[in-house]
Amino acid sequence: MRRVFVNGARSAAALRAVQKLGLHQIGNRWLRRFPVIRRLSGSGVIYRTTRLASILLADEMFEKGSLYDAALLPENFSTFADLGCNVGYFTCWLAHLAAGRKLRGLMLDANPAAVQEARWHAQANQMPEIYAINGIVGEGPDGQSAEFFLYESNICSTSHLTQELGQELKGKWQKISVPCVNIGSLWQKHFGDTRCHLLKIDIEGSEMNFLRAEPAFLSQVDSILIEWHTWGSTLDEIKKILAEHNFTYVKTIEESEKMGTAFFRRNTV
Repeated sequence: MRRVFVNGARSAAALRAVQKLGLHQIGNRWLRRFPVIRRLSGSGVIYRTTRLASILLADEMFEKGSLYDAALLPENFSTFADLGCNVGYFTCWLAHLAAGRKLRGLMLDANPAAVQEARWHAQANQMPEIYAINGIVGEGPDGQSAEFFLYESNICSTSHLTQELGQELKGKWQKISVPCVNIGSLWQKHFGDTRCHLLKIDIEGSEMNFLRAEPAFLSQVDSILIEWHTWGSTLDEIKKILAEHNFTYVKTIEESEKMGTAFFRRNTV
């Protein structure tokens, strides 16, 4: 999700200036008390903003529509798993595109405050079969815990805080302990053998660890939208491991020097 700062360079610069002046804490406190609530035209899907950084995220996803390519999504999709769900805007975007179809899915994030927001969006939009879960994937066995680093902006946290990343994103980092979870087990618990039409992976450097750790779940997935980060993986490595699981590379949606987003579809031949 750090790609949001790349796409919205001007807005991001403004947010960083606000952070530098120390005004972001005031702004965040204000938004938590008086959140901005909006309804998407056409679908009536509701979303709210409770942090300054989410303003940029909402603008990129809902207003500009520049984060993802809706044309790539499976036809008549109804099930999904969103790893690195942040505040749940991706789910709102899917609900908007689904145009009234009932959605079922999992939202997972290592940031407990983000999970609370994601849960609010599921409840506000009357989606009882979408579950928001606090946890981390690919960093340890189910039931154990792993360290995670929360950045003061809610869209840049990571389990892999490198020296380079710390220098690039100056500001407050907080180390927390997060439960390790197995997505395949969670999926079986809630949805059994139902296919996962779309898997979104945006886990800030843990993508290869997750892909290696959960081959059983990948066999239930039909398409994958994945953000990779060069400190954790390359696109060629992603292509290679997903080809081993019978996925075909379709398109690179966005790519920069340090990260990118690509779409893969299961080979049905």
